[in-house]
Parts: sequence; C-alpha cells; structure tokens
Amino acid sequence: MTPRILLAEDDFLERSRLESALSNLGYEVVGVEDGDSVLERLAAEHFDLLLLDLVLPGLDGMGVLGALRARGATLPVVVAVTPAGLDGAVSALGAGARDFVVKPAGTLRLRVAITNALALAAAQTASAAPSPRAATAVPHLRLAHDADRAIAVEWPQIQSQQEPAASQLALLDGLGQVRPMEQLEADAIRAAVSLYGGRMTEVARRLGIGRSTLYRKLNALGLPVPEPMQAMAVAAE
Repeated sequence: MTPRILLAEDDFLERSRLESALSNLGYEVVGVEDGDSVLERLAAEHFDLLLLDLVLPGLDGMGVLGALRARGATLPVVVAVTPAGLDGAVSALGAGARDFVVKPAGTLRLRVAITNALALAAAQTASAAPSPRAATAVPHLRLAHDADRAIAVEWPQIQSQQEPAASQLALLDGLGQVRPMEQLEADAIRAAVSLYGGRMTEVARRLGIGRSTLYRKLNALGLPVPEPMQAMAVAAE
C-alpha cells in the first residue's frame, strides 16, 4: 500500500515542488496551506506521515505539534525549517517530531527523513507488540535486526545496485536509542557518495546542498573526500 503523506506548506511554489518530489519517490501526497487544515484533514482521513512547515498562517507548526500531542496522536512528523530556523527544529523534535529537513530539501534528504520517521514509528509499534522481533511490514522499507539489535533500513531499489553497506542507515543504537542527527547525516552522505560513485556534483545535487557545503560537511564529519578523477591525455594517431 502506498504511504500517504500530508504536506503542510503555505508557499505555493515550494508546495508544488515538494508534491512533485514526493510523488516521484512513490508517495501519495495531499497538500494543505495552514495548520487548521492539517488538523481537519487528519481528523477525516488516514495519513502515514506529516511533512510540516513550522511557519504557517493561523495555527503554526508548533501549534499543530501541540494539538497532535494533546490528541495522543502517533503520526510520524517531519518538520521543514529554513537555515535560519534551526532552533525551531530542535524545539519541534522535543515536541514530538521524528526528523527535520532544511528548506529547500533535496530528494535524497527527503527520502532519508521520511524513511527514518516511518521506520522509527514502525520500530516503536513492533516493540509494543507481543513478539518484539516479529517482522513489521512498512511500504518501501525492510526492517532488519543486526547482531547489536540496531534497526537498519534497507532501500531495495538501491541495494539492487550497490553493496549493502552503502544502502543501510542504522536508526537506533544497540540500546534502542535514536542515534544523533550528526551520525545519521554522516551515514546519508557516505551512502550518497557511494551510490553516485564519488561524483561530487551529483552527490551535492541529490543532497540538496552546494558542492562547497558538501566538502565542508565531509571535513567536519571526518569523512574521506574522494579524489577527483584525473583527465586522461589521448594522443592523436
């Protein structure tokens, strides 16, 4: 069954871009432009995830998170913030959001955030079931327990092309705690570098960041920087 995502974004152009990107990732998307509409749609329909802009007219994103918490809702939420609004992302995570993206988020970052949120929700559901190790079906995902009992998310469409190490993100550590965002970001960047064969321009484009930002992140995270391919001189006969 195709996961349904409720998208709350008041900017028409950004909402249209996100609807297209999420549809291309295989999700069914419904877009709304304010917080009150979010609560109305959630009361009337089933959604698997909410992608929520924190700055909305009327009831803002934090107000939506507060209302969901008051209702006891368990819907996974990914919030969207501007680069200047990262403090808001921290507050949103404390209010129950599962992950965040920085606008304008690229396709790969959207996929990572949504995958993380859906997998964490599935893991919590599985832990509440009588058999914690029972397989939990999540569309587009496969959850597997490794030797340290960490939960790994495997993307089948990627694993068919790349080695497993490049297509897994360990969401939880061996104690069942969510790993820090810095570690998840490092895994995502490492996977992108492997997936796109070290083509840094393509890696940066897929991550939704500039090349210079990508190189800074690689250095800051202590990840190796792929050496550029040397041009080959071909002598004319």
